[in-house]
Amino acid sequence: MTLDHISWDHYRTFLAVVETGSLSAAARQLGLTQPTAGRHIEALELAFGAPLFLRTPQGLLPTEKALAMKA
Repeated sequence: MTLDHISWDHYRTFLAVVETGSLSAAARQLGLTQPTAGRHIEALELAFGAPLFLRTPQGLLPTEKALAMKA
């Protein structure tokens, strides 16, 4: 998937994950399932060619690339 073919819903999910720190919380906030939120983030990571979040026991932490995208 290329950047020009990414749905705005993917970016909405991205922002919700940045705000909440988890796929589950973002999915609840947006009325999605957790697997759908995960697919949105995965599609963005593939399109940007880099991880957007570090998976930690405390939740998902945005990478430098993610923080730059959010700005």
